[in-house]
Amino acid sequence: MRYQDGLTVIEALIVLAIVGVLLALGLPALSDLVEDQQLISDSNDLFASLFTARSEAVTRNEVVSMCKIATATPAACASGSSWQSGWIIFVDENFDGTADLGEEILSTYMGMSANSAVTSAAFANSISYNPNGSSNNNGSFTICVSGNSARDIFINATGRPRIADGSCP
Repeated sequence: MRYQDGLTVIEALIVLAIVGVLLALGLPALSDLVEDQQLISDSNDLFASLFTARSEAVTRNEVVSMCKIATATPAACASGSSWQSGWIIFVDENFDGTADLGEEILSTYMGMSANSAVTSAAFANSISYNPNGSSNNNGSFTICVSGNSARDIFINATGRPRIADGSCP
């Protein structure tokens, strides 16, 4: 009798059954992990942009604004778009919250993933920072991913942004 290497059909089926059970148990946790990482990434991007706009306003001693854009026209503010489509940071020489011809664009962010949603009642179209670092309004942004997990970015009267856990609307 010769010795043969390999698995029998029964052993292979048992291994496949065990792998199937482990995948069924692990996939929901993995999708939650991916969703949480996306939320962290999206909220950090928005937070960093707000912090950059505030810092540039103080450094340049000028009003610096951030407005939402449409992906088709990334160099112009678009009030009909949503924040998750992207935004630009620009020197707002006439203090109107809109990037006009000749105003310097400092940074462009081209948007979040398709399952992210950003809402803000206080900053419907733009946010502006004064040369002293204060914002034109205080309020918050809510970033929601897949309708399950959310983070809020609050901007206080001094213009300082901060991140906190939130809930989807």
